[in-house]
Amino acid sequence: MGVGDYRDDGEALIGLARQLADAFEEAQTPEDQEYAAGAIDDFLSEHDDYAPDEALIALLDLPMAKLTWPLVDSVENTLVKRGVPVVWPLLEAIVGRVYDRGGQTSARALETLGAMREADVVRGLVDVLAGAADDELKAGAVKALVKTGEPAMPALEEALRDPEARRWAEDALGDIRAARAEAGE
Repeated sequence: MGVGDYRDDGEALIGLARQLADAFEEAQTPEDQEYAAGAIDDFLSEHDDYAPDEALIALLDLPMAKLTWPLVDSVENTLVKRGVPVVWPLLEAIVGRVYDRGGQTSARALETLGAMREADVVRGLVDVLAGAADDELKAGAVKALVKTGEPAMPALEEALRDPEARRWAEDALGDIRAARAEAGE
């Protein structure tokens, strides 16, 4: 896609981030890798505060190398600071809705979600249940909420009042209670 082929600046930044990640991965020499890493660093310095979540998530696909470790760390920290709103796009990446399905993005998205405040993650996951997400994404949110366990229960009980979230919240609460009973609590 050329620059003029994007609908808006956000879409252009997502495309640029994907191209930068690909450029690093396809670099043939150490000098090419250094150049690509420098371009990614420049992108982050210039755009990290307002780049769409999907642009930053695209950079999670970078292979782990001496040059990329600080870049990936910066991306993860920026995403973590965004809080509740970034949970939905991270969950999409975790369930495999990524540009490069064979890459690192899904695993790093899960890692990033794990570095967030638990309350933000729970709130974001409940927002997925109450939102216009499809069944696959809502099932992913339920799975993550069940894994969170007891700390997710108050938000799930509140979600029972939302007609869109009710069925999913009931499933999650049932699974949490069953796991608790199985553990003998």
